[in-house]
Amino acid sequence: MSKFACVCGYVINLSNGTSESEMSLISERKIDDIGSLLSVRSMSEDEFYDAIGEGAKTVYSCPKCGRLHVDEGDGVFRSYIKEGM
Repeated sequence: MSKFACVCGYVINLSNGTSESEMSLISERKIDDIGSLLSVRSMSEDEFYDAIGEGAKTVYSCPKCGRLHVDEGDGVFRSYIKEGM
């Protein structure tokens, strides 16, 4: 995905490699599992990113309105906005 259009109309550009607007949502349990793996053996960079990506959800953050768009898979996104806006 090279661009993501927020409901507010802002277009998030994702085509320039790593983006400040794209994040991974990872459970605390997964972080603990990765930490345990790192204490037992060293991991390559690819193995580290694969471990993080496994079970993580992609989240896009709109810099204009602050909405978070959580990728639920199959082209479905759940959008969240701060209360009181």
